[in-house]
Amino acid sequence: MRYRTYKLLAAVATLLLTLVADCSLLQAQTLQIDSSTANWIEGFADFVRWEGEENSEMITIGVIGAPEVASYLERRALSRTSTPRIKVAILSPHDSFRGVDILYIGGSQQKHWETIFAKCKGNQTLSISSQDGFVEAGGCVEFVVRRNRLRFYIASEHAKACDVTISSKLLELAIEPKAR
Repeated sequence: MRYRTYKLLAAVATLLLTLVADCSLLQAQTLQIDSSTANWIEGFADFVRWEGEENSEMITIGVIGAPEVASYLERRALSRTSTPRIKVAILSPHDSFRGVDILYIGGSQQKHWETIFAKCKGNQTLSISSQDGFVEAGGCVEFVVRRNRLRFYIASEHAKACDVTISSKLLELAIEPKAR
């Protein structure tokens, strides 16, 4: 009887260790994606221009619903030595986007997309997300993972509607949304 109990306990312990290891691996992968996402968002600041503005000294990047990405961006902003400098603002869909140049929208925000897109158009704000269907719904840039690499779709017509010009160099790197 004791042998069965020990065997059962060993099996449960093995199962728990496997679950913990899987969770750690998943968390590490998520942190890597958040870091890559923050790097790409920062990179966009160098290849985007806003109507009526020449060489901005400061760009504000707003973040909705993605605290990890905001944290990485804040660290990048502190270490950034080139212009434009970056300021990070943590927002909600109900906030004003006045003065926000780039807005990253995290998960669970689909119900607010229409409101977010309208505010982006009214404030010359480039909208970016990793949510499936973001570009088709009216967003400007959608990050996707292809062959274990972070790539992106760009809807230049949506960016133009927000009075944002995206560099031809960045447009060349984009993949076509229909390639899903």
